[in-house]
Amino acid sequence: MLVYLHQYRENDADETVGEDGPSVDVSAGEYFDTEELAVDEWERIDYGDRTVFRKPTTYEGVTRVSVPADVEEPDDLPGETIQLRVDGETTYVENVELIEITDENPS
Repeated sequence: MLVYLHQYRENDADETVGEDGPSVDVSAGEYFDTEELAVDEWERIDYGDRTVFRKPTTYEGVTRVSVPADVEEPDDLPGETIQLRVDGETTYVENVELIEITDENPS
């Protein structure tokens, strides 16, 4: 199966350097002058009266998706923890909203 979800995390980065400093707007690839670095595509969204980060994520080759009952969820972020079974390995992904699950090989 192909699993598409949105993962959330706290907004822990400042918009500017210093009180009146310039805005930092350089990608990791530009900063290190290489295209080989993976850059996470987190976007800022409003969640209630604050801003959090959201990132779309896709998992391929998933054989099972479940919501573990014994995980304590933080109340301050959207989503919940899900458990994925991929290539025989169990992966837990925190603070996610499940968007879509599709069969990779439709008949």
